[in-house]
Amino acid sequence: MAQRLILSLTSLLALPALALPVFALPALAQQATQPAIPLPDIMVYGASTVPVEAPRVGSAVTVITAEDMRNQGAQTLPDVLRLVPGVAIGQGGGRGGLSQVRIRGAEANHTLVVVDGVPINDVNNGDSDLANLPVDTIERIEVVRGPQSGIWGPNAQSGVILITTKSGRGLARPELTARLEGGSFGTLQGSASVRGAQGPLYGALSVSGLRAGGFVVAPGTTRPNGSEMGSFSAKLGADLSDWFNLEATLRMVSRTGFYNPANSAFGPGFATDPNYGFLANGSGRGTTNDLQGRIVGTVSLADGRWIQKFSADTSRQNTNAADAYVSSFGFLERQAFWSQTERNRAEYRSAYTFETPGFLGARHTLVGGAEIVRERFRYYYESDGFFGPFVNGGFAGTGQSRERKGLYGEYLLSLPTGFALSAALRQDWNSSFRNAATWRVTAAQSFDTGTRLHASLGKGVTNPTFIEQFGFTNTFVGNPNLRPEQSIGWDAGIEQRWFGGRLITDLTYFRANLENEIVGSGTTVENLPFATSRQGVEASVTARPLDWLRISASYTYTDTRSAENTFAGYVFKEAARRPKHAASLSATAAFAGDRGKFTVTLAHNGTMRDRFFGPLGTSDVYLRAYTLVGAQLSYDVTRNATAYIRGENVFGQRYQEVYGYNAGGAAVYAGLRVRLGD
Repeated sequence: MAQRLILSLTSLLALPALALPVFALPALAQQATQPAIPLPDIMVYGASTVPVEAPRVGSAVTVITAEDMRNQGAQTLPDVLRLVPGVAIGQGGGRGGLSQVRIRGAEANHTLVVVDGVPINDVNNGDSDLANLPVDTIERIEVVRGPQSGIWGPNAQSGVILITTKSGRGLARPELTARLEGGSFGTLQGSASVRGAQGPLYGALSVSGLRAGGFVVAPGTTRPNGSEMGSFSAKLGADLSDWFNLEATLRMVSRTGFYNPANSAFGPGFATDPNYGFLANGSGRGTTNDLQGRIVGTVSLADGRWIQKFSADTSRQNTNAADAYVSSFGFLERQAFWSQTERNRAEYRSAYTFETPGFLGARHTLVGGAEIVRERFRYYYESDGFFGPFVNGGFAGTGQSRERKGLYGEYLLSLPTGFALSAALRQDWNSSFRNAATWRVTAAQSFDTGTRLHASLGKGVTNPTFIEQFGFTNTFVGNPNLRPEQSIGWDAGIEQRWFGGRLITDLTYFRANLENEIVGSGTTVENLPFATSRQGVEASVTARPLDWLRISASYTYTDTRSAENTFAGYVFKEAARRPKHAASLSATAAFAGDRGKFTVTLAHNGTMRDRFFGPLGTSDVYLRAYTLVGAQLSYDVTRNATAYIRGENVFGQRYQEVYGYNAGGAAVYAGLRVRLGD
């Protein structure tokens, strides 16, 4: 009863907040004549090989800060990214379930995710599971859309998500923060971090934990899908001189998820189970252990005009899963799987900046670098059911490995007229498939009227995954002759600042043609012999109509096509799990002298096509549109403590982001944040 009452109150509070944008323009016009606190300009770190001022970035970029995440009440990375234009999230079930991100209608493994300089995309399948990333330690997130392989290499075909965690550098006094939260679905989570600096040394240490009882994900079953996760991260550095810095990062995450196994049972006469393809009313348990580490040395010479970086990083993951259920034929079906992956990388980068006052008053930056990457994948799979025990040793003995070497360069030009240009070129040599050359060109022009034009054009690539190359189980055979997927993509947009910078609008059109797309073909995969396309429009609004009110909103239209191989040949269809229409809204109001904040968020996804692998073969299914409303009310009860209550899906929207996986209903949580020190 108490939970229903709190949810009802939260829902009522959300209604007036949703009306805030209606009154924004009159308030902006009024406030434009008063002293303004405009939206600030920021630096962007992921759009080029060196940091660039936001007005001079030609690519489409969204920056999210730790304050933004706190105000929104976002507790997972998928919750944060749902509000970003051009981004689609696919999450199987509740917290801890597999969570994938797709940018501009591309595949999940076309987006590169980088945490503190370390790529975290899975070695085995190329995508990244966002459920493994707790948000408490994150300082900022950058989402750079469009082909970025000329800057970041493979898997940055549709964009890059750059995540930077908190550091102790520059803090005058040590800082201790802690948070404890509990609420619906038996959820209890907490985190603690300490960071600071002493002389040339600085550091940050963080731990976090989560235990969620979960909810029933599979229709027609009774078992909740809960999860547990613990993480530890460290960032330590030293300014050993005024020209040399050494920094190291370490991140460890252990996650266990409880799930319903997928029914893939056969019976007498090779008959498929009537519930084949659906989630079974059985038990499954999967554990994932992630480890990433990096060390980087930075040399700054010539009064900071020549910056050199030497870095080495490693990323390792171990997975172990086992499940069991009883088929409709009465047989106990069991399977188990484990895998080990490893990625080791070393990189050198040199950037030199100089000016030519006598020639256009220009600022130039020349960047060059080299990279070497070695990857390794091992797995083991076994099953037992109607057909008796089956063991597929796969790569369990020696595994499979591959190597990539790359050279890259970038030139950046900045003129006092507000014009900026960048051009990047990269060549990668691959040990087990075709080499790839990628590139990117961007331009931006700012005017005194507050108008900024921006555009980018580039070629991106995505390498075949280990599974696509070498296979997986007895029902899937790898194709060692695959070529990397590649696309030529471009975008162009106009950004406008209004009312002294209190309102910023941006409208961007994008298009990309994908070649060599890797698709299923019987029991293997192949490259498509023709290209497919995707295009769309991204619109965003950021406003501060009043000093105590912040509003951001976005809308994305995406038209993307894929080809599926059928007995009748290739058939063009709308790409799976990518909505044509998506929109978001976030509004934060401060009150009581900025001690209190109320935020409402809205995320809308239109109808999406998905695929169902059922007893009669593969068929198309459609996931209905949904709108999620969230709200958070926080108040600084003391100078160092903030209490809050937040609601997720406050109107109890029923929806699925992956067919057959129900998402969570209405939920309410309460927590306390404590901060001591700086």
